[in-house]
Amino acid sequence: MANGVIQVDGPLAGPFKKTEELAAHGCELMTRQPGADAKHGKLGKEYCALHYYSTQDQAYYLTYLSDIGGDGAGGTKFCNVPGAINELNQKSILITGPAHTHPHNREFSPVDMGAARPEGWSPVGPSRFVDPSTGRLWERELYAFFKDLNEVCFAYRYNYATRVVSALREGKWVAIGETKGVWGTFTPFPGQGWLP
Repeated sequence: MANGVIQVDGPLAGPFKKTEELAAHGCELMTRQPGADAKHGKLGKEYCALHYYSTQDQAYYLTYLSDIGGDGAGGTKFCNVPGAINELNQKSILITGPAHTHPHNREFSPVDMGAARPEGWSPVGPSRFVDPSTGRLWERELYAFFKDLNEVCFAYRYNYATRVVSALREGKWVAIGETKGVWGTFTPFPGQGWLP
């Protein structure tokens, strides 16, 4: 856009009644993109999207993808998070957070979980916000998708407000740990970890 913000069209996928459905579908869809899975490792590519909620049909959606990004320090991959949605169906929407693929690692990076950004903010706005039409309190979440060498897709979410990390396991979100500090230090909950 003229102000430098990346805008993506939506919806690419949805409607989904639950975030678990959106994450499972989004994981498969996004990791099918060229270079997005573990077969490509550090030579792979990250893709970004936004997930959002339509207040009209009370359902979740995933936008089209952005591949704007590249290689960062030490060969790490990144994609620039879109900040706006062109909702093609003209629905009233709330941006609930970004999503991205990891071709080389299932874990969120310190940049994903760090507190270096202004406290209480995700890349797409405040970590917590109120829908003025309903008074409902929302918390924004980041999704990360990783498809391993056995073609198994793993979905994770990071809550920007609580800083809790969850994994999608058997169709349910399971809290696996929390992060603290500027560098996003991850501490697993007892008996939990990145792998089931």
